[in-house]
Formats: sequence, C-alpha cells, structure tokens
Amino acid sequence: MKDVKKKNILYLVSSKGVSRIGDTMFDFANNTFLAGINPTSLSLVAVYQSLESVIGVLFNLFGGVFADSFKRKKIIIATNILCGIACLVLSFISQDQWLVYAIVLTNVILAFMSTFSGPSYKAFTKEIVKKDSISQLNSLLETTSTVIKVTIPMVAIFLYKLLGIHGVLLLDGLSFLIAALLIFFIVPINEAVVTKEKMTFRGIINDLKIGFKYVYNHKSIFIIIVLSALVNFFLAAYNLLLPYSNQMFGEISTGLYGTFLTAEAIGGFIGAILSSFVNKKLSSKKLMLFLSLSGLVLMLATPFYIMFHNVIILAISPALFSLFFSIFNIQFFSIVQRDVDNEFLGRVFGIIFTVAILFMPIGTGFFSVVLNPNNTFNLFIIGASITVLSLVFGILFKRYNMS
Repeated sequence: MKDVKKKNILYLVSSKGVSRIGDTMFDFANNTFLAGINPTSLSLVAVYQSLESVIGVLFNLFGGVFADSFKRKKIIIATNILCGIACLVLSFISQDQWLVYAIVLTNVILAFMSTFSGPSYKAFTKEIVKKDSISQLNSLLETTSTVIKVTIPMVAIFLYKLLGIHGVLLLDGLSFLIAALLIFFIVPINEAVVTKEKMTFRGIINDLKIGFKYVYNHKSIFIIIVLSALVNFFLAAYNLLLPYSNQMFGEISTGLYGTFLTAEAIGGFIGAILSSFVNKKLSSKKLMLFLSLSGLVLMLATPFYIMFHNVIILAISPALFSLFFSIFNIQFFSIVQRDVDNEFLGRVFGIIFTVAILFMPIGTGFFSVVLNPNNTFNLFIIGASITVLSLVFGILFKRYNMS
C-alpha cells in the first residue's frame, strides 16, 4: 500500500506540474504574440485575460457537480487530452489574422476545461492517499507550482525566441497529453464517488442545490468558504499595491517591485517546503495562526521602511508574508479535503473557486478607489486587516467547535 501511495503522489505531482508548465508557456506565448500584433493597444490582451475569469465564474460550479457525479480520474484525463488536442491544432494555424481569433477561442476552451479539471484535481486527492498524507501531497503540489512559477517564464522567453509561437504551442499540446498519461497510471486507494450513467440539466441544477444546502447545513464548511472569500478580497489589495512599491516607498532606489516579487517567490517556496512539517496535524487554530502571522509580517513593511530605508530589510516583509500565506493556503485546502464528505468535495471546491474569482476583482475595484498608491502605510493597513480577520474567524471556529 505504501508503494502505491508513493507512486500516486509522484504521478499526480508530476501530472499537475507538467500541466502547469503547459499553462504557463501557453499564457506567456499568447500574451507576447497578442501584444506584438498591436503594441499601442491593450484590448487584445485584456479580452484574452478577462474571458478566463468570466468562464471561471460561469462554469466552476458545474465543474464541481461533474466532479461529484463521474470518475474524477476520467475527467482529469479527458480534459488534459482535449486541451492538448486544442493546442496542437492551434500550432498548425499559420496566418496571423486567423491565429489571433484561434488563440482567444482556444484560451476559452482551456479555461472551460479548467473549470472541470480544477475541482476534480482537488477532490481526486482524497481518493489516492490516506487522510494523514493529504497535507504532504498539497505541500509537494505547492512546492512544484512555486518552482514552475519562478523558472518557467524564463524558459518560455528562450523557447519563444527559439521556436516562435507555433513551436511553443506544439510543446504546450504535448505537455497536456503527458499530464493525461501520468494520471492514467494512478491507482485510487480510497472509496471513489458513485458515478451516474447520465445527467440532465435539471439533475445538474438539483445537484448544485444539494451542494449549497450541504455547505449551509455544515456551518464549519460555510465559515471556511466565507473566510476564503474575504482572504481573496484582501489578497487582491496586496496584488494591486505590489506594482506601486516604488511609489509607496519612494526614498528607496527603483526596481523595488522586482525585488518584492523575487522575495515573494523565495518566501512561497520555503513556506511550501516547511508546510509538510508544520501541517502534519491539521487544525483551524493553526490555520488562523498562520493567517495572523502573514498579516503581522506584512504590517512590518512600514516600520522597516521608516527605520532602515534598506531594500533587503524591507523585502523581508513580503518574503515572510508569502511564506506564512503559502502555509495557510496548503493548510486551508488540506482541511477542506479532510472534513468535506467525498461525495460533496467537487461541489465545495467549485464554490470555493467561484468565490475566489468573484472576490478578487471586487477587492481590486474597492481598493483602487479607497487606497492611495503613494501612501507608505498601505501594506500596514492590509496586514492589519488580515490580522483582524484571523482573530474574528478564530473566535467563530472556536464557537462552532472546529478542530
């Protein structure tokens, strides 16, 4: 059984990693190509990026229903194969005018497939390892994702220059097919969901209603989803402010945004590695501890700037924020995977993903009006808000006896 578990972890992490590499290269190549078509306008890239969010909002919930109704392994394999075929077909379109439309259409197809594969990937975790290994698997997935996030854009630049848009798209297609093949070798060791022979639209809506009812009736799950919405709301503010780092901390030399991004990547990587040690025993108390720590270290940015005026010392704040937030994220998903009944896991993740997509733009819009990009106390305000949020939800978890 141990060997099967190890192989399952290896195959899933490898599949998710290869698929993530394909996604990253696909987005880089397409953004670069579309920006080059009309360098004076942002409209093409804006349409390309915004459609992804719209598709996510519209279909994540339905993807969750499918993840609870059919074999999750088959859904992941099928979506990866379809994404691979779409990229391979796209790579053979030679006329730039047609390629522009085809890229936007293919991105819609990939975003649509992601709404089905996303909840299935998360829910599938519970089928391939025992409960006490869920956190370890999530840590490995997060570590792999962070490494890819840091390294692949640099590789993508080289490949784009060497192979051009068509060569990169061909590699994307192959990456999705390899990801599908790796999932094929996974052997589930826990009880899978009871599959349905056929589905009707009325049945899907009914399953969705049952999913919402399950969340509402399980107060601990409901609270954790509300927490994810509010965390994403404040995270949107952090992401919005980061490009304005040089304006917030004007007395430090330029290039602060790049320094912060590097510090963030290093912190996230260390956090993902550490999480496999600190997350062995999952608890809501520990979850709130890491959220509050992420808020507190973000608050330190302002006093660090006022006292030291040093780039390296200032970069410690976003690095530690990313470290603790990475551990919080892994702990969050591990608790959901542990506590939600298997037959509802897809729908719960569908709801979480939808909420996340909805609250990020709401947060961006709200804080773009409320905050001044020149204010040195911006990160202090966001950090304090996250810390207060952790205290409030710590009390709620205690009230509902969440372990």
